[in-house]
Amino acid sequence: MRFLSLLVFLACCISPAILGNDARSLNSGVYTKEQAKKGARLYKTNCLICHDKKYFKPVLKTWEGRTLALLYETMSTTMPETNPAGLPRQDYVDILAYILSLSKYPAGDSKLDYRNEALGDIYIKAMDKTK
Repeated sequence: MRFLSLLVFLACCISPAILGNDARSLNSGVYTKEQAKKGARLYKTNCLICHDKKYFKPVLKTWEGRTLALLYETMSTTMPETNPAGLPRQDYVDILAYILSLSKYPAGDSKLDYRNEALGDIYIKAMDKTK
């Protein structure tokens, strides 16, 4: 687990500019509406008791410039507080999709996926209000 955490940390330190065109931001529609709906149900059951829906907009702002992989890894290993890492990995990614929808990031055609290091290619960036 330490090795994985180190890899996630190192991946987060690499600038999107270095990564080139493969780097995406949350503005490119990285989750589906259906996934966010599933995440909403999971959020209500597992997260709402401690985290109000207004909690995440400022939190995402503090994570700007980092990858979604780091946020996902932090969330999936420390939450819920009463049972850290107690949910299936897919549930965490669905909850993350819901959090992105709460923060008004656009939905897209592809589900957010925790496998194959896909989250390491997505950078947390301020919402593009011009779209």
